[in-house]
Amino acid sequence: MASDQVRDTVVIIGEPERSSALRDSLAQRWVVLEPRLDDFGPGAEDQVGAAVAPLASGPYGLIGVSSAASVAIRHALRSPESIAALVLVSPLAVRPAGASAGATQDLEAQLSEIRCPTLAVFGQADGTIDPAVPSLYRGRIPNCNVAFVYGAGHDIAAERPQALLNLVEDYLERRETFIVQNRSGAINP
Repeated sequence: MASDQVRDTVVIIGEPERSSALRDSLAQRWVVLEPRLDDFGPGAEDQVGAAVAPLASGPYGLIGVSSAASVAIRHALRSPESIAALVLVSPLAVRPAGASAGATQDLEAQLSEIRCPTLAVFGQADGTIDPAVPSLYRGRIPNCNVAFVYGAGHDIAAERPQALLNLVEDYLERRETFIVQNRSGAINP
């Protein structure tokens, strides 16, 4: 089982333009690795493992952003001993029953096998993600917290960068439960 705290390294999987603000902020505290992937399809988790293994000194935090969340999930399933914490930001990895093409039912069936602490972060005004999706993550991943960021849509890193950074940092450090106040948008651990 992975350690309880991310010590040195955080790996971000996502589109660089969506994760650049988060990457730059986290780099002030951790070594941040962001492997460049050809695509986010099956097999991309092997690219992540090959890129990170020689550089990470121990269990690391893993962040999957938007469509890259599926790669992060598959990597966490394939290398559970390497992952101290999993953070999914606006994840598009699973969709509710009856969703249109692109839903990954095989991946959804494996969510219960994720053993590391997991945080799924959603923008409260995200029109891209079905409102039932946060409950799918919370209900299927054994140790999953769900957080909503008010005043944000799908691109939380661009719309509420400090709120996202606060959530991610606190989770990587302490695995805290979060309260996001609707009126102020403030985050309180």
